[in-house]
Amino acid sequence: MEPTATPSAPAGPPQLVGKVLKEAQGVADGAGYDVVTHDASDRDDGQWDADGWKVCFQTAGGQRGGGRPVLDLGVVRVDSPCPAADGEAVSWPVMPGIAGATLVRAGEMLEAVGIRKVRPESVYTDVALPADPGTWRVCFQEPAPGEEVENPQYATAYLKVAPPDAACPEEPYARLRPEPAS
Repeated sequence: MEPTATPSAPAGPPQLVGKVLKEAQGVADGAGYDVVTHDASDRDDGQWDADGWKVCFQTAGGQRGGGRPVLDLGVVRVDSPCPAADGEAVSWPVMPGIAGATLVRAGEMLEAVGIRKVRPESVYTDVALPADPGTWRVCFQEPAPGEEVENPQYATAYLKVAPPDAACPEEPYARLRPEPAS
């Protein structure tokens, strides 16, 4: 009499942290695991699109009805950073203070926190922005320094800039050359 084959238990759970949820589900299934998911942030959003979420945390979730073992995956939206711990708020980057920096340097500082769109505008209503304002200095910025920037990859930084040879005014939309008194 030949022994009957018994299904073998998975060797160990695959490491899924950092993977997009859709890929993680496929890897887990191929390794013999079922998957349940939850929002790893403090928002409790539903995960309706497996391509739009990534895995931040992974824990064993027991077994379903004596069947396959289950992995519980804590996930956040793909463009979001993972929270420090499962269930905590996501820590978004903060807007750097860029006043006084050249537009080129300001762009580098903004890129470092994930802001890709920069909209410069002359701080003076009577001075046009040149085709290449890279050496112009930032006088005012929006978002404000220290402000948390949620989804920085979609944010726009609005910068009021002055020519290199002009000082920043006290307020935006000033005139560099006041109109003569009549």
